[in-house]
Amino acid sequence: MSEDVFLNGRFLSPAEATLSVFDRGFLFGEGIYEVWAVVGQRIVDTESHLKRLDRSLAECGLPTPPERDTLPQILTELVRRGGLTDGFIYLQITPGAGERDFTGTADTRPTLFIMARKKDLLGAPALESGMAVDLVPDIRWLRRDIKTTMLMPQVMAKKNAVRQGLKDAVFYDETGITEGASSNIFIVTESGAVRTRPLSHKLLPGCTRGRIVALARDHGIQVHEQAFSVEELLTAREAFVTSATSLIVPIIQVNEKTIADGKPGPVTRTLQKLYIDYIHALPPCA
Repeated sequence: MSEDVFLNGRFLSPAEATLSVFDRGFLFGEGIYEVWAVVGQRIVDTESHLKRLDRSLAECGLPTPPERDTLPQILTELVRRGGLTDGFIYLQITPGAGERDFTGTADTRPTLFIMARKKDLLGAPALESGMAVDLVPDIRWLRRDIKTTMLMPQVMAKKNAVRQGLKDAVFYDETGITEGASSNIFIVTESGAVRTRPLSHKLLPGCTRGRIVALARDHGIQVHEQAFSVEELLTAREAFVTSATSLIVPIIQVNEKTIADGKPGPVTRTLQKLYIDYIHALPPCA
C-alpha cells in the first residue's frame, strides 16, 4: 500500500507534493486544520470535525476548497490507499499563494492538503498509566475556538514539558484552567461529577470533548460545564484530557503535585471504556 497524500485535487506521493513558497500559510501562518482519529479502519466523528472545519473557515474568512463536498470520500480513500488500520488523518487549508501583503488575497485556489499516518492510538502507554503535565501561563491569542495552524505557544509549552521529564502541558489564565496544549481538560469532583470549562473564545470546541460530554450524560454521569481553578485541578479526585489522537488520557501529576492517589480513577476508566465502545460501534471504511 502507498502512503499517498492529497493535495489540491490529486493523490500524490509525498515527494511529488509541493507547495509554493508564496503560500499564505507559509508566509503568514494563515490557515486552519483538522485531525481525525482512525481506529480499526474507523474514522472517528467525521461529521463533527467537518462542521468545525466549516466554522473555522467562516470565522477566518478563508475560501472553501472545491473538494469540500467530497471530503468524506477523500478521507476514506486515503485510509484505503495507506492500508491504515490505526492512526490519524491530518487536513490543512490555507488561502493559497499570493504576494506577501497582510491584507492581500491569494492568486491561486485554496491549498488543501491531507495526509493519513499510522499510529497505535489504543496502545499508547499514557492511556493505561496516565501522565504528568506542566502548568503553563496561557499567553495565546483570544480566538482559541478557531483551529488555526498558529501553534508556536503550544509547541514551546510541550517541548519545555518534555525537557522537565513531563509528558504534556496544561494552560491557565486569570480565570482558571483553560485547556491542554492540544486537548480539552476535565476534572472529577468529590461528588463524582465531571467538570469541564464551558465553550467560549478561550478554548477549542473539541470534537472528542463533545462526544465525552454526551456519552457521560447518556450514562448517568453528571457533567458541569463550569470553569475551575488551578487549586481545584490540584485537589481533584481525578483529572483527564481529551483529544482526537490522545482519546482520553488520565492526568496523575501536575508538576510536583500528585493528583489524588497518583493512579487513573474509576470515572476516567468508565469514560475511556464508553468512548472506545462507541468507536468500535462505528462502521469501518469500506
